[in-house]
Amino acid sequence: SFPDGRNFDTTKFGVIPENTILTVNTRTGRIIEQWGNNTFYMPHGLAVDSEENLWLTDVGMHQVFKYSNGERVLTLGESFVPGNDESHFCKPTDVVVSNDGSKIYVADGYCNARIVKFDSKGKFVKEYSMSEDEQPLVIPHSIVLIEALDLVCVADRENGRIVCFDDEINNDDDGDDETNENNQSQVKAIIDHPLMRTVYAIHYDPIKHRLYAVSGRLRQSRAMGFTFSVHPESFGQLITTWEPNDKFGDPHDLALSVNGRSLYVGEIRPNRIDSFNVLN
Repeated sequence: SFPDGRNFDTTKFGVIPENTILTVNTRTGRIIEQWGNNTFYMPHGLAVDSEENLWLTDVGMHQVFKYSNGERVLTLGESFVPGNDESHFCKPTDVVVSNDGSKIYVADGYCNARIVKFDSKGKFVKEYSMSEDEQPLVIPHSIVLIEALDLVCVADRENGRIVCFDDEINNDDDGDDETNENNQSQVKAIIDHPLMRTVYAIHYDPIKHRLYAVSGRLRQSRAMGFTFSVHPESFGQLITTWEPNDKFGDPHDLALSVNGRSLYVGEIRPNRIDSFNVLN
């Protein structure tokens, strides 16, 4: 798909003709709405904000999109132009928005090693990265906000860890202060586990104060799910591991129902969605 590792081959791989965005009834599994045909090339990350706007990334187009009632209302990045500046991405993997809608965070990506922050209108604010001493991110693949703790957490896929950056999410003033000008950001916490060799997706549960994660298969390690505490007094402690009865194939994404009772894992081999009941 990317002959040189960065530029999508549009001559060989065209736009996806089928509908790519599906709304599914979680009780019956029936598709109740679908759209997005002839629109995307390689859609990847998907998020819904507090106002039910839909956000997604397209790694082929190197862009991030916001949809409201099926209409595209905001675009970040330049179509099919990779980069690593304030207005370009390189295969962005995921996106998340603060509860008040004022802040946008993009995990960037398969060929960049950073998190990029924007205001609600898409204006660049700052970026997060890690120094050589800290071990740079290797494919930041999934991103969540823990707003109660002012944390931006990312699944550092190939390093097999979850990295949480300190950010003033609840501060309305993202002005051009010294911190933003220098694009500095502080690593607040790192969560890892011997069985978590890779981390493909993470999701935060604000009700139970937990962080869910799914790992991928790596050599002799099988894919599995992890539940970590994010209570301040027990932050990063493993609560439990989990997996379906027939084991995971290749889990790639993770989502939690609004009421916190159901956990969903999207797999790409086989192409299916696994549903789990969340226990107290």
